[in-house]
Amino acid sequence: MKILKFLFLTVISLQVFAQEKDTSKQVFIEIPSGGIPLAQIFDSKVSDPEQYVTNASKVYYIWGASKPKVQAGVISSKYFPSIRNPDKKLTIEWYKQNHPDWIMYQEDKVTPAYGYIYDYGGLTPLDVSNPEVQEFYLNEFILPAVKSGYKMVAMDNVDLGNWPKSIGHFKGDTWIQLYTGKKDDPAFHKSMIDWMQFLSNKLNPLGIRVSANIKATTASPKVILKVINAVDMWVDETGFSHRGENITDEVWKKSFAFLRTITPTKSYVSINQVKGKVATTSQQQIEWIMANFLLSRGPKSLLALSGYEKTTLYHTFDYRKELDIIIGEPLENPEEITKGVWSRKYTKGMTLVNPSSKDSITVRLPPGKFRMLNGELIEKEITLNPASGAVLASK
Repeated sequence: MKILKFLFLTVISLQVFAQEKDTSKQVFIEIPSGGIPLAQIFDSKVSDPEQYVTNASKVYYIWGASKPKVQAGVISSKYFPSIRNPDKKLTIEWYKQNHPDWIMYQEDKVTPAYGYIYDYGGLTPLDVSNPEVQEFYLNEFILPAVKSGYKMVAMDNVDLGNWPKSIGHFKGDTWIQLYTGKKDDPAFHKSMIDWMQFLSNKLNPLGIRVSANIKATTASPKVILKVINAVDMWVDETGFSHRGENITDEVWKKSFAFLRTITPTKSYVSINQVKGKVATTSQQQIEWIMANFLLSRGPKSLLALSGYEKTTLYHTFDYRKELDIIIGEPLENPEEITKGVWSRKYTKGMTLVNPSSKDSITVRLPPGKFRMLNGELIEKEITLNPASGAVLASK
């Protein structure tokens, strides 16, 4: 137990390698073992990156950064849509003329499996199971970003549920069917896992890490674990609050149980989408997110906050003063203490989570006084409302 506590109290480094003449050299970004280290999701509307390091909780990683270097101590990653051509200048007409057999179609064999349609059209869907496509994607798009100075790549929409309904492609006049189009398709799962593993195998020796936005509910935990293990960092866009709603009850239990298998060893980003803007959403939702993050965080875990108003409000730097609270480093693993309430002790406080969407639960506190996020001092006990958390600092 003493050894485990020592490991928790040690400052853990997220190793992000720099591509240099000597690739054995490493650049370390230190993530503190306590507190709430942050991640920034896109940064196109962040005018002053100095904001990342001026608060008590600091930013250590940017998913989809516009520049390879923005601030000392912050790692930038270059954004790539995992199964689509990332350069809109290479239109589908270009692919039809140059590599028609790389284009993926839906079941009707006519509709490209875009997934998303933007104001300029869709990004060409590619057969990433094809070794030629993998090498082209790597050499044409990713390696130029690496050469420009990016230390990580951010692969988006690594969704094992085949959300674009991709089925197959043509080879000449012959139709080649690769997938069923169903969400639970082992062939599609294998293609995505192999694609992520290919990138890691190619980039890691260069000192470049791979982060991936992987939706954990699109396949069995066993399959999701395989794709997470194929990359260096899991980016979880569902988090503890998604599209403004808190994750509760059985969904919370399954998510929390899965997280406990990941966060002790894996780099992890928990993206949480609050109701409305981050600046104006309720303190209760902010505390729910903080409490859950502190309950489940590991030595390489990062928290990201964003607003949600019909769509997710990424690209801006959003900070709440509640994040300034200091409760130290974790002393032990999470523990279910009473009637479904979970707790975790820290060196300077504790965190509590009640995942029930219906029940208010009163919890007996350890001896001493604790300061709540609103500044109120409490002792002896606290009542947790449904779907709520509490972050308590020792007084």
